[in-house]
Amino acid sequence: MRYYFLFLLPLTRFAAAQAPIPQPLPHTVLVRGTAEQELEPEKLDLLITYRFSDNVKENGRNQEQEQALQQVLKQAGIAPEKLVLEDLSASGYGGLSKVNNATVALTKTYRLTLERPQLLNTLLPQLVQAGADNVHLVHLQNTRLETVKAELITQAVSNARQKATVAAKATGQQLGAVLSLVEVIPDSPRPEWLQSRYKLMSLAGVSSQGTTAEDERPTLRKINVKAVYDLVFEIK
Repeated sequence: MRYYFLFLLPLTRFAAAQAPIPQPLPHTVLVRGTAEQELEPEKLDLLITYRFSDNVKENGRNQEQEQALQQVLKQAGIAPEKLVLEDLSASGYGGLSKVNNATVALTKTYRLTLERPQLLNTLLPQLVQAGADNVHLVHLQNTRLETVKAELITQAVSNARQKATVAAKATGQQLGAVLSLVEVIPDSPRPEWLQSRYKLMSLAGVSSQGTTAEDERPTLRKINVKAVYDLVFEIK
């Protein structure tokens, strides 16, 4: 009697050979798109700081400077209710003797709401001449701010697409679909999934553009509106 044995090892090898092969990552290009615009403020606040080193019982200088400040506002046609006391602080000095010493350092900060920013050029020197130690511009406002932000998003994405198109043509390829898009926010870390893509692209030798964080440019009397987006495009 003859016996026949069936070996399944070749079938196992055949099944393994038919397993799906992982597809390689598509060729991609990472591009940063930017758009920026400056707006004239329609309204802003001034923080006006006065510092004193006088005896608290002799506050004549304090009163004189307050009167001078009110006079400046009156000449500029600014209503008195636009000026409010923002902060008042006092600190003693003189080491151990300050327990018996009435001399203190006083700091007073006023907030002035200015609805006519065009007055700044004449108002700033007048405030300093009236005794202000520091004048700081804050809370610049413009009613078109949100509209401009939305417009800049479109412009930033378009800017990124133009850069990616040039890069693709330079390598004799065509630009494909957007694979990812993320807003670049100053002083904030990248999302973990995007950070892993950056790392993977670096290991794979994939090209990238504009991955260096850009410094924010400060402005003094204008509202700087900026949109920055990182986009990953497929290259065919």
